[in-house]
Amino acid sequence: MKAKPKSEIDLLQEVNNKLNMLVALTAAQGKERDDKIKTLAGLGFTNIDISKLLGIPKGTIDVVRAKKKGAKK
Repeated sequence: MKAKPKSEIDLLQEVNNKLNMLVALTAAQGKERDDKIKTLAGLGFTNIDISKLLGIPKGTIDVVRAKKKGAKK
């Protein structure tokens, strides 16, 4: 069974997603864990996205971000 060819929009979305990951990883490169999380969150990535990109459990991301919010007040 042949796979259905992807539409141009699907291909563009796939490329966009991969470019977003590259930008995120480049922005976080060489930083400490908490700074990586802060940087990626500042770029608009969700906690789930950050978890997948950094290989850190989502619960850890939640805790780090909650602590950062508490420290701002």
